[in-house]
Amino acid sequence: MKARKEVILSAGTIGTTQILQLSGIGCASDLRVLGISVVIDNPAVGANFNDHVFVPNIFNVKGEESLDNLLRNPSLIGTAIDEWTANKTGIITNSVGNIFGFARLPSNSPILETLGDPASGPKSPHWEMVFVVSAHLVRVSLRM
Repeated sequence: MKARKEVILSAGTIGTTQILQLSGIGCASDLRVLGISVVIDNPAVGANFNDHVFVPNIFNVKGEESLDNLLRNPSLIGTAIDEWTANKTGIITNSVGNIFGFARLPSNSPILETLGDPASGPKSPHWEMVFVVSAHLVRVSLRM
């Protein structure tokens, strides 16, 4: 089978880089050392990969006005899991992260002066904030 126009292949941050490099697209000197024929010399492929710190802060909410009530009641969570299993609908179809935020430290931050700036550029964030309503619900549904 042949594509008539183009094929877009994506395998995530690490997998896509590997596919490109194994296909001969990447830093020519790195590829040659590995015995891979160079199709396109692009030193940016696989370079400057940075991860960021992820620190979860978990809070419980009192009362029955939140999704925490669902987690506290085995009957309610059981019903929600049954609905998701049968129809792929309901409260546990909610995504893990509902709101995301990215932030940078000030450029004159002492830690950056001491350790340097690990970000990929002057406007790249230093950390990511994920505001989650139902992470536990998703985790519970994946265990079933």
